[in-house]
Amino acid sequence: MTEGKLTLGQYFRLEREKRGITLEAIEKQTKISKQTLQFMEDDRLDVLPPRAFLRGFLQCIAKDFDMDGEELIRHLDEALSDYGKAKTLGQGRIKRRKGRLIYLIVIVVIVAAIAVGLSLCMKRTAESGMQSAQEQVIAHQKALSASGMTES
Repeated sequence: MTEGKLTLGQYFRLEREKRGITLEAIEKQTKISKQTLQFMEDDRLDVLPPRAFLRGFLQCIAKDFDMDGEELIRHLDEALSDYGKAKTLGQGRIKRRKGRLIYLIVIVVIVAAIAVGLSLCMKRTAESGMQSAQEQVIAHQKALSASGMTES
C-alpha cells in the first residue's frame, strides 16, 4: 500500500472498532471464522481464501453490520493487486535463484567429469609406465640369459 492509505485490515479494524463490534460477534452472526477475520485484519492475504470468498465475506459483513460494502471491496481489490505485484516479484527472485542453482550444478558436474577423466588418464599412464618398466626388465633378463650371464 502507498503511504497515507489504509490497508484492507486497517480499514476493516477501524470500521469494526468504530461500531464497537467484536470479531466474535461477526463470527457468530456471519459464521465466518474468527481466525479468518483476524487474518484479514492482520493483512495476511497469503492465508486467506480466494478473492471470490473474501468478496462474499465482506459483502455479508457490510450488510449485517452497516458498513460501506463498496469501500471494503475497493480496499480488498487494492490489497490483492498489491499482493499480486509482491508475489510476482518474489516469483522472479525464485526463478533467478533456480537459474543460479542450475548453473552451479552444471559447473559441479563438469568439474567432476574432468576430475574423473584426469584420474583415469593418470591411472592409465601409471599402468603403462609400470608395464613398460616390466618389459624392459624382461628384455634385459632375456639379453643376459642369451649371453649366458645371470643376474646376481
